[in-house]
Amino acid sequence: MSEVLASEWTAARPGIWKGREPYASGFGDMACPLPEKEQLQRYADAFLGLAKLFQRLPCQKERLGDGDVERLFAEVRAQVCAGCGRETVCMGHARHGRMLYELLDALEHGEGVSQKLQERLAQQCARPERLEHALHACYGQARTELMWNNRMMEQRMAAGEQIFQTAQLLRHVSGSFTGAPRREQKIGGKLRRELRGLDVELGGVRVFACEDGRTEIYLLLRAGRRTCVSARSIAQLLSECCGEAMRPAQNCRAAVSREPAAFHFVPDTKFQLLCGISRITRAGEMVSGDNFAFLEKDTGKVVMSLADGMGSGVGACRESETVIELLEQFLDAGFPQETAVRMINSCMLLQNRQQMFSTIDLCMVDLYGAGCDMIKSGAAPTFLYRGNEIEVIGAGAFPAGVMQQSDYESMHRQLRPGDSVVMMTDGVLEALPEEERERLMAELVGRSASRNAREYARRLMEKVYLMQKLQARDDMTILVGTLWNK
Repeated sequence: MSEVLASEWTAARPGIWKGREPYASGFGDMACPLPEKEQLQRYADAFLGLAKLFQRLPCQKERLGDGDVERLFAEVRAQVCAGCGRETVCMGHARHGRMLYELLDALEHGEGVSQKLQERLAQQCARPERLEHALHACYGQARTELMWNNRMMEQRMAAGEQIFQTAQLLRHVSGSFTGAPRREQKIGGKLRRELRGLDVELGGVRVFACEDGRTEIYLLLRAGRRTCVSARSIAQLLSECCGEAMRPAQNCRAAVSREPAAFHFVPDTKFQLLCGISRITRAGEMVSGDNFAFLEKDTGKVVMSLADGMGSGVGACRESETVIELLEQFLDAGFPQETAVRMINSCMLLQNRQQMFSTIDLCMVDLYGAGCDMIKSGAAPTFLYRGNEIEVIGAGAFPAGVMQQSDYESMHRQLRPGDSVVMMTDGVLEALPEEERERLMAELVGRSASRNAREYARRLMEKVYLMQKLQARDDMTILVGTLWNK
């Protein structure tokens, strides 16, 4: 966005974007057509068309089809019946075909050929042992081909799912914002007068009204020869001009310089989430199979993510690290949580040759309204601490990369200042006696509570570690996020 805004700098006519004149009165703050929005919609339509092509591909098959069976029988006859004196008689008799189907059915169900079926085969076939051996070999080869074809279909469907989710994201983004020309003029007029006193020139204003009610503002600014103004100072002036507390976005420049540049401002949040982490590696291992991340987005949301690779050591670490990196990339790019999980599941299906999987545990907290959205894919329960109450939030979905369709469970909770979200990997919960793990963990979560998120995570880990007599049987990771007023 910064390159686009900077290229439209018009020094001769400050305040007017290239190609855009003041809007005539009578239209109010009606949303104006946005070229970038229309282009995104065209991209989305193109990707949806491509995704439909993948949906038309053949589906996976659990058993051999009629055509596969006929080809199998033809191969068996070519190997066994060719040159046999009874070939013509057998081919013209219906009993021969029924016998082959009965033998195949026994193989498919893993029952083996019964004594009675062998006796009937010996009566009808001059080469019963060769026939049985050839059928068994050809069936094994057909099953192997079926497995690889299913794997290919699985990977194609995973690629199609990625394309479909990308199309959905583009459509979501294209419809998530509209222009506000009258408000741009109003804010621009006020802000330009205030910036003159700081020797800062305003090249233009773009105001986007997002679908969740937020307002995002882009300013094109450059400073005078002897001026250096921080983005935070600009945010204070902008807050006064638009009547709403604004702050620089995460990717915003720190200060205004002589070179024209775009500055991105978003509404200031009402809450803050303080996070803490504590982790212990499995005894005898140098690397933990658990990985985690904290991500604060310009949308006013903080994401806590936790991934537990299957097993321990370098292999498990590699799997969980891949999941966390993909999560950060997808979420930072603007993908919704559910879409990110689906994309990761399809990515792992495409590259998962060693059958290694990873759990996904996501918690996204809205710092505007204190809403909390959680997604779990094979992850351990999360404990929500609310003063004297502790809620256990569990899930029974499969880890990412196991199923063709992403298997996850999503939950929503409303938080209050002082509430804590405690996330952990399986290694922490499995350190407790199996009969009452969740109840005992809820007690430990309550006894370890602290206003400091880091101290909270450390206390809880210490109690669990002591119960294992300082000998961790699995990688253990605890994340704690506590919500406070800003």
